[in-house]
Amino acid sequence: MQYFLRFALDEDSPTLPIDSHRFSLLRASRAILSEALEFEEEYEMMISNYIDLEKESLNASISYMVRTHRGPADFFDARLALNRRLMNFLTSVRLYSDRLTAHYCACLPLETGIKGRVESLHVTEYERNFDYRFMDALRNYIQHYGTAIHHTMFGERLIPPHVNGLVEIYSSFSADKEVLSLDPHFKKQILDEMPDKVDLISASRGYIEALSSIHSNVRQMTSKSVNEARSLIQTTIDDYIAVYKKDLVVLSAYVFDEKTKIDEIPLFLYWDDIRIHLQKRNKQLINVKRSYVTGQSKKR
Repeated sequence: MQYFLRFALDEDSPTLPIDSHRFSLLRASRAILSEALEFEEEYEMMISNYIDLEKESLNASISYMVRTHRGPADFFDARLALNRRLMNFLTSVRLYSDRLTAHYCACLPLETGIKGRVESLHVTEYERNFDYRFMDALRNYIQHYGTAIHHTMFGERLIPPHVNGLVEIYSSFSADKEVLSLDPHFKKQILDEMPDKVDLISASRGYIEALSSIHSNVRQMTSKSVNEARSLIQTTIDDYIAVYKKDLVVLSAYVFDEKTKIDEIPLFLYWDDIRIHLQKRNKQLINVKRSYVTGQSKKR
């Protein structure tokens, strides 16, 4: 068997021999980076769906402010749109949560006890955060029983000091304890501790903050393995360039049995640059529940 590096788009380009051990390490490194990228992509989808939920809430308030005719259909449309966004958000949370352990294991292929570590992160957030417990139960409710938004309210109020003459338009979308209790499978523990109504935008903020904490922890625990995988591929690319003085688009590692290609591993990092971009864009969310977006056009 022959193991070597070569410019992937030119079979006549020079080859740089490597050994089978390095080839195996390159395969493992590419797999680790692929899993790390999927991990960040699924988190990005979850964050994007959360942002869409917040936008829909703001959109409902704006419509209430601008539309002069406010009938039952307007309330129905707002509730339907918010239910759809909430369902998308919670579905993406399920996708993210279901795949988290698999991505973690793939990024640390030589370690054991990983499943227990991930479960411990979830348990920590579950025990200390009502929003996490409630939204986790609500996610199951939506999938098996019904929609989550049972009460919709719009209103307006003067912002102190009243001399500014600013009027705040607000909306509220909540789940009703009485309605949730009709589902025999909804956790009684959650029902016992919840108020009569739970504001779903506020609860979603607490939920995404808890999920972000979990993500940040997993990201940190896999960072050494992921960085080493990227470093090996980058070093391999640099080794080829150093010998043949060529700028590369795509380098590949090959296994040949005489003239027959047995295997090929593409070696490039621009797809991993996306992972790094997503990491920088999606830092850990802190104090989300204590924050809100306002459309106020001037200082109070």
